[in-house]
Amino acid sequence: MPDQQPVPRFRQRAAKMSELVARQILADIVEQGLSAGAALPTEAQMVQGYGVSRGTLREALRILETSGLVRVRPGRGGGPVVGSVDPHTFGRTMALFMQMGRTRFGELVEARVIMEPLMARLAAERRDAGRLRELAESMREHRSLEERDEASYLAVMQRFHGVLAGLSGNGVLDLFGRALKEIYTERVVAAERRPERWEEVRREHEAVAAAIVAGDGAEAERLMREHMVALAAHLERDYAGVQDEVVGWW
Repeated sequence: MPDQQPVPRFRQRAAKMSELVARQILADIVEQGLSAGAALPTEAQMVQGYGVSRGTLREALRILETSGLVRVRPGRGGGPVVGSVDPHTFGRTMALFMQMGRTRFGELVEARVIMEPLMARLAAERRDAGRLRELAESMREHRSLEERDEASYLAVMQRFHGVLAGLSGNGVLDLFGRALKEIYTERVVAAERRPERWEEVRREHEAVAAAIVAGDGAEAERLMREHMVALAAHLERDYAGVQDEVVGWW
């Protein structure tokens, strides 16, 4: 039989040197287990270590800085440090692509209605101890809300959805769930006022949380779906014009 050529694992494409360096910097951060805030080597050390010019290195760092994965502290004693996996920054990047793809805001809401009930089920089935402590703290925030504290109400209610995404125990769902929430929050919550049914919303969140703590995945999914469908109906009723808007980059 003739020799067969190996099939490449990944689709290859031409990459600029700065992209290759950015890729290697990121790989080194992950391989070395560096956490957010950890200092990276100095510019001189990185130029020597990666064998590139200062201009190429700086462009590579800018690529990572744009995504929030690296921060460059200015001034004396500054330099590059490890950033974080930030759903807000990721959400901004997603919104950029959504706008270019003419994605309607109603489609974003539909995606949340599909995803969040499934995340609630996973949260109940996996019940990670650390994440459950976050959920308990979220419920304490719910109970301590003051009746007229509109700003706190909106922040606490939206934070619950972020906690739920993390409780799924799935890194992809966590990142996408939180990022979609960020895009939604940026457009709607900034203009929203505390809904008339705010006590009902709080009770719905508490019921979902109780099902998660009890480990009842089916009930958590059912309750969360009802809650998200109500949220979508609220948006359609009170923000009808938003549904057909193209998601905008901010």
